[in-house]
Amino acid sequence: MGLFRAKIRGFFFYLSVVVGMFTFVPPWFLYCVIFRKQNLFANVGKPFFRIVFPIFGVKVKVEGSLPEQSQACFMLCNHQSFIDVPVILYKVFPVAFLAKKSLFKIPYFGQMLAYTNSIPIVRGDSNANSDLQDKIKHRISRNFPLMAFPEGTRSKNGELLPFKNGIFRIIKKSGVPIFPVTIIGAHKVLPKTGIALYPGEIKIIPHRIITAEEIEKLTYEELKDMVREEISKSL
Repeated sequence: MGLFRAKIRGFFFYLSVVVGMFTFVPPWFLYCVIFRKQNLFANVGKPFFRIVFPIFGVKVKVEGSLPEQSQACFMLCNHQSFIDVPVILYKVFPVAFLAKKSLFKIPYFGQMLAYTNSIPIVRGDSNANSDLQDKIKHRISRNFPLMAFPEGTRSKNGELLPFKNGIFRIIKKSGVPIFPVTIIGAHKVLPKTGIALYPGEIKIIPHRIITAEEIEKLTYEELKDMVREEISKSL
């Protein structure tokens, strides 16, 4: 019975996200386009999930101090659940994403993704991503924080998966600071498999920013190990 209720709860959670995409988001999107408030667009996640999360019994808590959004950086976070992105948009600050190029071709969603200054990537094609570091540097120089999951996929049990090398090579070439963040408990609230959603608490633990000056002195392997250690020490 508990699993059945969790599946019903999960179904309505996903449904609320879809409905919000077509009712809550469009007026804010239109406002930001008309009044040229591009930096504010991703802020729509805060009021939306402030309403939605309590309805489904999801509590989100930040343990530690967040940097100012003006201190633009590249956020790297462990990946446990579909709910990770909503949690970040709700409690941290608006970010753009490195996202698969195919997502930008989806009508309506692709336009909104592009408007957040998210950057399309082609997996497994280094030539297609040859200017990626320049795009990242440009975005962050304009105070658009970026975010990626170095594991590349969601963990089934909350344990940290191996990190992909590519993102660290790109960040090192970009010369931008890194903001490591640990998410705890998301895999228990909204597991990777199925649609079940369970009431519970998700913790966000921000770590110190690794400066561009520090990164310059490291190999990409050393940088990967440093970020992994920061994220894993709170798990």
